[in-house]
Amino acid sequence: MKNLIVSASDEKYSHLLIELYLSLKPSLNNYDFAIFDCGLEEEHIEYFRKNNIQISKPEWEFKINFLRSRGRNQLKNIFSRLYMDKYFPGYENYIWIDSDTWINCPETFNYYLEGAQKTGFAITPQVDRAYKKLINIKWLIGGIPKKINTINYKNISKSISLNLGKKFAGYLTLNGGCFSYNIKFDGLNNIRSNLLLASKKGRIFGSDQVAFVLSHYHDGVEFELLPAYCNWLCDLSIPKFSIKKSKFVEPYIPNHNIAVMHLAGMANDRKKNFFYRKIKTLEDNAILDKSIRFEGN
Repeated sequence: MKNLIVSASDEKYSHLLIELYLSLKPSLNNYDFAIFDCGLEEEHIEYFRKNNIQISKPEWEFKINFLRSRGRNQLKNIFSRLYMDKYFPGYENYIWIDSDTWINCPETFNYYLEGAQKTGFAITPQVDRAYKKLINIKWLIGGIPKKINTINYKNISKSISLNLGKKFAGYLTLNGGCFSYNIKFDGLNNIRSNLLLASKKGRIFGSDQVAFVLSHYHDGVEFELLPAYCNWLCDLSIPKFSIKKSKFVEPYIPNHNIAVMHLAGMANDRKKNFFYRKIKTLEDNAILDKSIRFEGN
């Protein structure tokens, strides 16, 4: 069985891509690693080549309104992540992971592989008891909702239709920052068809998540839905840190090890210099000055 992890980056986030690679090195007996070059400088391309990492330049999989893309070639990976087997053939299971993530617990990360083998496709919904806010609501005077805004509503209404956006506004967002599929998964063509549908108006960012929602909730394609600790969104809840295990964990019992630390929306944390936060420890709720980035072992 051959398994491949794929990520992508431009030069701006090359430091995060390197940290991701270093964090998954303990897992590389079970996985190969590959990257989409979305504008890396030669210095970093050479770094990955020296480490025997496969590199490919993604293309637009569909015809895109280039006024909408505005030369943002890094957005090509929004589409190419669902064509990993095209760019890197020869694997049974493919796992996509954003470059602003890193592997905190390799054993928990293996749920993505297990999900791909069992169901064909595995992804983590963007919901957890520790995530405080589910939706944004604007109210009129008198308590009548003026606007109910969710990620699904925004993405689907802008990319496909307002009616469809309303229909799935309250459904769970399926976070595209980390997912896996088996090469024999029948639903892959369905997801790709919905990806094409979502891109017709030229809206690129979020089109993958639109495709996931429509495929699973509208078309009935079966997914393996993983718990939040498989793709922990740190901007929604800062986890605790276990001194004994030297790992980040859920903030509440059972304090499961987090598989993937996801830094989407964390502008200060994603900068080249490390940003240190006040992190509670699991063992005694002491406070550490600690980064939520990968700092090595």
